[in-house]
Amino acid sequence: MLHFVKYDLMMPTWGTILLFLLTIPMFYAVMFPLYFIFVAYVLAITVGLFFTDQREKSKLYMSSLPVNRVSIVRGRYVSILMVSICFVLYQSIWGRILSLTLENNYYVYSWKDMLVLLCIAALIEVVAIPIYYGLSSFLMATGILAFLYFLSIILTLPPLTNVLGMEHEIIFNDLDPGYVLLVEKYIPFQPYITLVLATAILFYLSLKLSELLFVKKEKVT
Repeated sequence: MLHFVKYDLMMPTWGTILLFLLTIPMFYAVMFPLYFIFVAYVLAITVGLFFTDQREKSKLYMSSLPVNRVSIVRGRYVSILMVSICFVLYQSIWGRILSLTLENNYYVYSWKDMLVLLCIAALIEVVAIPIYYGLSSFLMATGILAFLYFLSIILTLPPLTNVLGMEHEIIFNDLDPGYVLLVEKYIPFQPYITLVLATAILFYLSLKLSELLFVKKEKVT
């Protein structure tokens, strides 16, 4: 599995890596919603990996190797989660740097924010990866994922604005604190332990589903 994790982590070009490294502090500096940036980048990495699979036929190459097929799927889950951890840490570092050097009131991640963000990243994998392994069309899978992404924004915006007291005016740059408040509001008993456990269960079930879909597709092709 570690071989496939390394393979996924080496897929992005230096230009892509540099783009992420430069745009994260830039968006932070202009006080763009951090959660939105994080989710967009995790989705971009996920879609990018599957796009590279299709473009370079790398899935066929990996399937031809004398390895357990499920290791390919597990490597994909682990690699995206590792990149998500790096994103969170990088955003957190820049938040502290900017809050110390500039006068603007920048939002700095707490441990609760970081935990919620990692759970969000894991839930993105829970939904996205089985879609890509279950459908033969990359464009269709990406279209469904884009639809679900915009649907999630529509569904989460009302409770976010409600918990932040933005009934009359929505300030998108100030939405970040609302996610932690939502977790504490809707999961009253041990919210973060419950959130992690629920995410872990869904992550495991999604992993097993993706393994079945991938192995089944390989047998068909």
